[in-house]
Amino acid sequence: MMFSPVQLSRSLGLAWAYAGQQAAALAVRLGLGPLGIRAVLPRSVCRVVDDELKRLETLVRRVLFLVAMDTPLPPVRQVARREPSGAEPGTKSPPAAPPPQLVFPFPAFRLTEATPSLSHKVSRVAARLAARARYRNGAEAGQAEPPVRSHPDDLLPAMRLMNRLTALEDALTDPERQVERLRRKLARIRADKTLKLPLADRPPRACVGPDIPPVLRELFWTLHDAALSWLPLLDSG
Repeated sequence: MMFSPVQLSRSLGLAWAYAGQQAAALAVRLGLGPLGIRAVLPRSVCRVVDDELKRLETLVRRVLFLVAMDTPLPPVRQVARREPSGAEPGTKSPPAAPPPQLVFPFPAFRLTEATPSLSHKVSRVAARLAARARYRNGAEAGQAEPPVRSHPDDLLPAMRLMNRLTALEDALTDPERQVERLRRKLARIRADKTLKLPLADRPPRACVGPDIPPVLRELFWTLHDAALSWLPLLDSG
């Protein structure tokens, strides 16, 4: 049985406008100045910002994916190796010089996502159990509790969050460039079946959790289900 991919042409524009509005509102709530950066943020604020970025990044990724898949993907070009002038055929060419490393590279919006593997989840659980066992063993031995405990008001480095916000704003400002980037990446995924699919199995909990308004939760599920309907085209070659 053949299934036709879902078309959401009207909803995509509304979802994109909503993402831009919420990204601007997030920058205002953070009180970002002309440089658009905060070096540190309280732990509780970092959690809120991380959840909000997850929601907006998930929304933007699915809109970009639906737009990119709605047109034929470009062919994957095989770059032929060129022998240096004067070298005999079959001889190895000297390695190319590495690209220059920027001191302050501009963050790029992440176009794909992946569900954490089972081994990664198990390793995180094992690390938590080991830390809990060390704490219990120390308590039984009469050792004092660690003097420093995490607190919602503790200041944490916020550079990663600021980079994600900057990349998100860049994607919202120039969606055509992001679509072109994604189309090239999707073409490579279609040509090489060993590469992972670009979308996770389900949206993050920050998008569809019980504390999310029903209308917004339905928007995320609609975009996610529509995006999943296009994935078989990447496997068809």
